[in-house]
Amino acid sequence: MATKIHVVRSHSLGKEKAHQVALKIAERMKDKAQVNYRVQGDVIVIERSGVKGQLHIRETEVEVDIELGLMMRPMKGMIETKVTEYFDRYLASPK
Repeated sequence: MATKIHVVRSHSLGKEKAHQVALKIAERMKDKAQVNYRVQGDVIVIERSGVKGQLHIRETEVEVDIELGLMMRPMKGMIETKVTEYFDRYLASPK
């Protein structure tokens, strides 16, 4: 059974700006954690060995669901902290 991370954050950026911010978060994850991503409409799909997930972009919130494989389970706390930190930093105010 996979270990899951689920984070939801409200925002007042509007969908277009939230999409730009979500791409910035995905780029940061790519640089810092070698996570690959692809955009499918209002969803950013993230993947790397032992990690897969989706970042959903909506008008007033963003939501991420990540599944961690066996080898990544010990890193759950750190990954969840980083995702939350990115959301709080980038969704707090328009940049």
